[in-house]
Amino acid sequence: MNIKDFILKNGAVFIADAHYKKGDDDFLNLLRLWVKSPPPQVFLLGDIFHLLLPFDYLIKYNLEAIELINVLSQKTEVYYTPGNHDFNISSVFPNVKMADAFVDKKKSVFLTHGDLTDKDFFYKFYVFLIRNYLGNKLLNLLTLNFLNNWLFKKILQKNIKCNKIFGFKEKVFSKIADINYKNVIEGHYHQNKFFDFGDKTYFNLGAYVCDKTYYVYEDNYIKEKDGTRGQNIKGRLK
Repeated sequence: MNIKDFILKNGAVFIADAHYKKGDDDFLNLLRLWVKSPPPQVFLLGDIFHLLLPFDYLIKYNLEAIELINVLSQKTEVYYTPGNHDFNISSVFPNVKMADAFVDKKKSVFLTHGDLTDKDFFYKFYVFLIRNYLGNKLLNLLTLNFLNNWLFKKILQKNIKCNKIFGFKEKVFSKIADINYKNVIEGHYHQNKFFDFGDKTYFNLGAYVCDKTYYVYEDNYIKEKDGTRGQNIKGRLK
């Protein structure tokens, strides 16, 4: 994994799994709000787009959200951990800080999308295949865009699942055992859960596409925000 250091600032916001599709005004309006009144940091923890790869068709399809993120990145610090729906996109966001994970060593915070820390062998192999930049480019070249664009359109038609995962607490307890930080914050699973394991905390951010939630770091607490419940304290960092 490509891991970079950062310093977490009070007032930072986190969002994951927006799965933006063209015409999603809720997400666009949230970006406009942040552009108008920028938080000190914005963390985009993967699958912000339902599908974004470095291909002309997808860049054009997602252009409105791409442009707003690029404007935001000129006003404040924007960090992006690509997910399994949006990757190989550093060229699309020239001022956005990109990494598979970001760590604040002093606060012992580890931020990532969540797919790359999954321990399931078959899923890890699948992620390796789909994230292969050269493989994607070769397929695009050999098919003269046709096959890729056909697949892109099919994927963009798929709906996102917001189901609860049975045994999720046990799953994440196992997956974070090898992460040597006290606080792990991820997206990917769409569960909106906080677990305190004694020596570690684990935050799984809710999927914005499912419940319109995002999160704010304030005075060592992670606070959930959405349009229906207002602000709710989710958990405290170690």
